Amino acid sequence: MNRFLLLKIMLLSILVVGCKSDLSSELGEGNDTSSGIDPFELDWENRSIFMGGLISSEQEILEISLGFPIYHMDVEVSNNLKSLHGRQEVHYTNLEQEALSEIYFRLYPNVVGGSAEVSSVKVNGQIVQPSFEYADSALRVPLLEDLKPGESIIISMDFDISIPTEQASNYGLFGYFEDVLVLNEFYPVIPAFDDQGWNVEIPSPNADFPNYDASYYVVRVIAPKRLTIIASGVEVGQADESGNQKLTFAAGPARNFYFVASDSFRVSSRVSGETTVNSYSFKAGKDIADGVITNAVNALNSFDERYGKYPYTELDIVSTPMLALGMEYPGLIAITLELYDGDGEFRGTPNSIFIEGVIAHEGGHQLFFNTVGSDQIDEPWLDEAITQYVTGLYFLDLYGESGWIGSRQSWLSRWSRVDGALIPIGLPAGDYTGVEYGAIVYGRGPLFVEELANLMGLSTFDDFLRDYYQTYKWGRATTELFQELAERHCSCDLSELFDEWVFGE
Repeated sequence: MNRFLLLKIMLLSILVVGCKSDLSSELGEGNDTSSGIDPFELDWENRSIFMGGLISSEQEILEISLGFPIYHMDVEVSNNLKSLHGRQEVHYTNLEQEALSEIYFRLYPNVVGGSAEVSSVKVNGQIVQPSFEYADSALRVPLLEDLKPGESIIISMDFDISIPTEQASNYGLFGYFEDVLVLNEFYPVIPAFDDQGWNVEIPSPNADFPNYDASYYVVRVIAPKRLTIIASGVEVGQADESGNQKLTFAAGPARNFYFVASDSFRVSSRVSGETTVNSYSFKAGKDIADGVITNAVNALNSFDERYGKYPYTELDIVSTPMLALGMEYPGLIAITLELYDGDGEFRGTPNSIFIEGVIAHEGGHQLFFNTVGSDQIDEPWLDEAITQYVTGLYFLDLYGESGWIGSRQSWLSRWSRVDGALIPIGLPAGDYTGVEYGAIVYGRGPLFVEELANLMGLSTFDDFLRDYYQTYKWGRATTELFQELAERHCSCDLSELFDEWVFGE
């Protein structure tokens, strides 16, 4: 376990009293889907509702993560799918080493083509006056008194979201397009707090958004019955009321919560170990959807063997009309509809072949984004370059040396877009131009990881990367921590290599 996370948990155990240890004492099985579950009636300290979403070897995290943020949420989707109303309560514990006088929430709809309005903000039941900052992408919630380390509060609010119908500024990740509702970063969410304070800068158009602590979510979605809804976590409750369906999902630990809905999905499924892999696509994509399941199962097997078991009992793969090729979410992978055309090609490669690389890459993000968190705005290489490298290892495991060579050639091809410029891979996302970001972070980045592996020795590096995954599981890593652990494994000084490739010094 991440020693920093362990320190926080020890601090929490000293300062917070009255926590329950019996996970099944109040909710029994926690997965009765015969009736609705009201998130706001659940005990904050009980974790049994999350057990069904975790494989058996991962359920111990429920006993030692009592300080993780917990979101209880109602989300009501309008009949035309162009707006939603939400209500949430967040149980937040200060696991930092300093008192907090304010809590921030990110409001990404305000910077990706939609809008978010927040009302009725309360701290421990008392009304407070929040303020909007950073181009309205952040909501500052003042606390009535400083929140000391180990202390907890409950912040509640209502929110209303306008959902865009054009993909111009959001890559098709948030909005209602081609009869598919995609809701990425739609709710107010607490960002990570680090040595520089709250991570609330205006996001770069190059970067992915999430830099959050691992959290727990119980979300009840109220939506028209005609929709198939796929979400992070597992379904734990269902009910019908006034022409709508009420589906409750429990997810966690997870970096965020995502859901997608359409009335045109069909599903194919396969069980691999303790995990059910589901592929949601439209009828025209049935054959390739089955192939996607095979790709996903192969990726899980490769990564399980190298780093540790995939933590969840479900992995959902969904076809959506996005402009990006794919996008990762906790327990869920979204793939562009373009690749689900079984007879089509992408950049001269048959879709059935190209989609395998996308599935492997987004599957790698289940490790290095969700399980091991990092700052995707300030240190995107730590997320993307490592995932690119482990994608190469997937092709090595499946196809031998030729698979590895093909992956490496794709990295070189990306880097060639800037003529092999020696631009550091460790810059913040906003410091790269559009073409530089892909060329350096996705191209030169994995080549650095390969160079590091060769310098350390492949066996030593493999042991290091597995240790890195296990050490920072459900915590957050940094470049400095990555280098420090690598140097411990190789008993060597890697400063010169990191200066040359990562920092550009």
